[in-house]
Amino acid sequence: MTRGRIERALCWLALGVVVWAVVSFIVVPLAAAIHTALFKNGAWALSETIGQLAASKRVRTAVWNTTWMTAASIVTVTIVGVFQIAVLEYFHVRGRWLLKIAYATPLIFGGVVAAAGYNFTYGPGGAVTAALTRAIPTLPRDWFIGWLGVLVAHTFLLTSFHFLFLRAAMHRVDYATIEAARSMGATELTVLRRVVLPAIMPTMLAVTLLTIYTSIASFAAAQVLGGRDFHMLSQMVLTLQSLRRPDMAALLALLMALVLMALILLSQYFEGKRPCTAGAKATARIQLRKLRNPLANAILHFIAYALVAVYLVPVLLVVLFSLAPASSVGVEVLPSTLTLKNYIRVLSTGATFEPFLNSMLMAVLAVSAALAMTLFAVPVILRERSWLTRALDLTFLLPWVVPSILLAIGLIAAFDLPNPLVGNAVLLGRYWLLPIGYAVIILPLTVRFMRAAFLGIDPAYEEAARAMGASGFYRFRRVILPLVAPTATLVAGMTFNDLMAEYPLSAFLYNVHNKPLPIAIVDGSVSADPEQAAISLVYVTLIMAFSLVVILLAERLALGRAPETSKI
Repeated sequence: MTRGRIERALCWLALGVVVWAVVSFIVVPLAAAIHTALFKNGAWALSETIGQLAASKRVRTAVWNTTWMTAASIVTVTIVGVFQIAVLEYFHVRGRWLLKIAYATPLIFGGVVAAAGYNFTYGPGGAVTAALTRAIPTLPRDWFIGWLGVLVAHTFLLTSFHFLFLRAAMHRVDYATIEAARSMGATELTVLRRVVLPAIMPTMLAVTLLTIYTSIASFAAAQVLGGRDFHMLSQMVLTLQSLRRPDMAALLALLMALVLMALILLSQYFEGKRPCTAGAKATARIQLRKLRNPLANAILHFIAYALVAVYLVPVLLVVLFSLAPASSVGVEVLPSTLTLKNYIRVLSTGATFEPFLNSMLMAVLAVSAALAMTLFAVPVILRERSWLTRALDLTFLLPWVVPSILLAIGLIAAFDLPNPLVGNAVLLGRYWLLPIGYAVIILPLTVRFMRAAFLGIDPAYEEAARAMGASGFYRFRRVILPLVAPTATLVAGMTFNDLMAEYPLSAFLYNVHNKPLPIAIVDGSVSADPEQAAISLVYVTLIMAFSLVVILLAERLALGRAPETSKI
């Protein structure tokens, strides 16, 4: 057999493995989730299940809580997010570097990490609560727990969308149009309303829809900060699943998925309408505006730095108390002594190190599997345009448009009995189901970034290697792979970081054999044992440290210049 035939046979074999994996762990689980939602004991039961959901007071309360919490989050997140962008990209505020660092903290302090951090800061055993109860003895120690804690967490964590996307939209606003409007006598308010706002409106609408999406699917914040009385939809799905009502859990998750998919489509529509700069026209960067009115300038600075305190205080307290003895947690406002005993205990003791090790191993397995599949499948999809590759391309994106809890329900439904796709094995309750779920949820992000990397390769490189007689495997290994390796490394770091703090999927699929770090963080953050709380703070700090490394690496790859400053 010639070398070319061997390569082609191996290529078809690898493609068969990819198709098997996609069908087994994406298509079949989603189909199983839909079947579970619509059928019961083999019979159509949609109306019956809807009636049972509607009759449940707890479900109705969760729906109401999710609805009004989402509406309130839209208002508060928009106000805070737009103000942040104004002080970063439009007005001149001293210490802009500090503002940028503080407002970027949700990028490393989000999800279950932030929920645990906020609980430690403002919860019953929190440092801020300890200070407040000393000043106000009648203040209940659980003053923050409930709807207030969830709303505060949403307000100051979901602004990451504004920091990432709305800032980029502000950079696309042409400063020449602003100057032209001013030269025609327009006031500053008119310029903002008639020039700046229309230019960023498509992105602002897309960001708002992302805020709605995240708020509806919120899980960790409500689980940790909601207490016993405030529950949202994601928690209710987990509760129904634990009560052995998979039909109700699957239908509720499916209804959530339909709403969230509609929001994603709307977000894509509005983002596609954003204004772009074409041709040879160069957009003039916005010059930061100094407020001449002393009172207005003072108020602007005060609010900007008050937000800095809100963002940085939980992060700093988490880091400080991770270095403090467990006896000081929940007692002292600031630690009187610092020690590395908590870190030594986490990194050396089996019981406390096990969740960290589990998450690391499962994240490595998931990232390796997703990258291996992507590095093979993406070039094939780009090169061979057929119904199979198009279907494969669309299937890769499915985990992006459905919530992870629906995927979790599907994996449970598909593999709680012997399944011929995996050799009649039962994966539920085994080690491998959770890392498989991890690999599936990071697949869309991996495919999207690696597709961009492959499209950016000059075809002349591969053509030159082919002209010199290099085989397909050799061209890929020595020419293509080195060119996409930087992107692959960055994607691996980003997805590894996400999986270390992945809570929704973990809450559904973990078992005693692979208890991951997010579950240990939640258990420690709500525990009354100060030893458990101290260990949880170490977990949170380690995740933040790795996240910071990833963010700095991404920032280094895409540095931008700061805008100039002018006066008004």
